[in-house]
Parts: sequence; C-alpha cells; structure tokens
Amino acid sequence: MRALIAIAAAATVTLPAAPAAADAVSDKADVRCMLVLRFAARDPKAREMAVRGAHYYMGRLAARGPVARLEPVMAGEGRSMNSAAVAQAEFQRCAEELQKNQTEFQALDQKLSGATPAEPAAPAKEVDSSQVIEPPADEAPR
Repeated sequence: MRALIAIAAAATVTLPAAPAAADAVSDKADVRCMLVLRFAARDPKAREMAVRGAHYYMGRLAARGPVARLEPVMAGEGRSMNSAAVAQAEFQRCAEELQKNQTEFQALDQKLSGATPAEPAAPAKEVDSSQVIEPPADEAPR
C-alpha cells in the first residue's frame, strides 16, 4: 500500500512538467514568429499586416504567463535565426499559420452572422473640434 501511495505521489509531481514543456516549445515558435514579423514591419508595404501578426503572437505569449520569462527565449531565438533562409522559412510558417487562423475566424464569423458578410458601417461624420457644441435648449447645464 505504501508503494502504491509513493507511486501515485511521484506521478502527481511529474505530471505538471508536460504542459510546461509544451509551453516552452510553443513559446519558442511564437517568439520566432514575433521576431520575423517585427523585422518584416520595417517594409512600409508590409508594415500594417506584419504589426498585426506580431501583436497576435505577443498576445499568445502573454496569455501563457509573465512576459519577463521570454527574455532568454527571445535572445536565444534571435541568435539562432542567423541567416536569411532561416528567417524566410520562419516567416513562411508564421504567415501560413496566420492565414489559416484568419480563414477559420472568417468562416466562424459568417456562420454566426447568417452566412452573409455584413456591410461595412458608414464612416462617421468628422466633427470640427473648433466648433462649440451647445446642449439642447430644453436641457439644463449640469
């Protein structure tokens, strides 16, 4: 009976290590995406999409725990991506992952909205901030 309790206790102590290892692998992959997308954002033609993608990966990383834990991961992964070919391969992997996620979200959005995309909202009228906005005459000032 004592042996069974000892085995059960040992099993519960070792179980949490698997998710941490999975997080470490996911952290490395997401850090690599964030780094190549931040680099891609230097190109004015790709800036908007690259920044959005980098923020997506930053959010994934932040959701897993404190951002401070990423400093050694970022430094290490930055050093390991030491050639254009490696960076290009990572960029391609990340772009494919982002495209897949975007396609899935669009399909979900269409499903939830009745299978027809909604018309974009009309742009709001610009307000001239130099004009004073008066409250309606029937309303007392506060």
